[in-house]
Amino acid sequence: MATLAPVANNWYTSNWIVDKRTDLIWFIGGALGGYLLMFMYAGLGWDMVTIWFFWVAFIDTPHFFGTYSRTYLDKQEFKQRKKLLLWSLLWFLAGPVVITLSYLMYQSGSTGYNIPWIIFTSFFGLWAYWHVVRQHYGFLALYKKKNKEQVKWDYYLDSGLLYGGLMLPFIVFIVRFPETNALLAPVLSSVQAVVGISAISLVSWFTLGVIGMLCLAYIARQIYLVRQGEGLNLPKALFLFAVIPLHIYICFSDAVLEAGLLGFGAFVTIFHDLQYHAIVWFHHKNRYRKAKDKTKFGLSAKLTKSLPRYILTAVMMGVIFRLIGCTFEVHPGCIPFMVTSEKMLFADFGTDKLLQGILLGLALHHYFLDQFIWKTSKDKELAKDLKLDEVK
Repeated sequence: MATLAPVANNWYTSNWIVDKRTDLIWFIGGALGGYLLMFMYAGLGWDMVTIWFFWVAFIDTPHFFGTYSRTYLDKQEFKQRKKLLLWSLLWFLAGPVVITLSYLMYQSGSTGYNIPWIIFTSFFGLWAYWHVVRQHYGFLALYKKKNKEQVKWDYYLDSGLLYGGLMLPFIVFIVRFPETNALLAPVLSSVQAVVGISAISLVSWFTLGVIGMLCLAYIARQIYLVRQGEGLNLPKALFLFAVIPLHIYICFSDAVLEAGLLGFGAFVTIFHDLQYHAIVWFHHKNRYRKAKDKTKFGLSAKLTKSLPRYILTAVMMGVIFRLIGCTFEVHPGCIPFMVTSEKMLFADFGTDKLLQGILLGLALHHYFLDQFIWKTSKDKELAKDLKLDEVK
């Protein structure tokens, strides 16, 4: 087995996570998925609900299967993480607990009984975006590790550029989006009264200014590295300049405001989905297909025996969950089998909210688990399965 060492080519290093072709298509080129969905909506005029339903059923929800296939369905992994995997299932109760709290507040005569639900759904949305950001940081870290980067200054600069390039545009989206803009109206009006210009314009220009300065600092650092003969990390640079412009474009686009939260969620998440599917398959291929004793891994080794089988299983899971959601009027995209919004639990809380809370737990559970199962610095077996000690 080859040992890890930068592969220099005059002015750059180019150690890829999987290989050049795979990385450029999925881990970097996957950003094109966001632009494609945007074009389907704003360019071709396709219905956003239809776009969202096919994305969430055939791409997004199936990537949850990637998590399950390397945890619950992997007999060895389940044994090692049994406590985490069992206790994490409590996330499915988060929605019902919040609705119970709202019910108790309603019974006590509180007019703000819907506040827990508003906080819960807002928390879900914020964590969903943060989850995407954190995965992108994970790929940044993998590229740094693959190319033997160890300088602290580069760590701070790269982290600042990634987090600044993804979180600051998100703030712009929040202040521009009609619903959140209405909630923030008093604050935005006060800021405008003090500075004399639109608060949205101020936030937008501030965001672009900060990201611009971070980009200049990053470019200057790469020039310095080249002049010192160390070479820049080409895969990392390509990744950063794929993901950051995508988020800026989406968060600043007027078309996204018209597409609503369904559109925003799809546009910013599809890149994450494609990356996840690719890295999970790479992991499974190395872990299961080359193992002498596949029985120790249990069902996961069987369901991921081939790429078509993995895709079929993942898509089946996605379609089943989303058909359940839309047939019970929890999600848009098809004619509901049961109009659950008319079957009231209390006040204006219908059965649809209870079902929505349970299905949101599916995503929250995924976000939670992913914080623990992809730590290559602590999990030597994972690092081995991802071949972090090999050079492509």
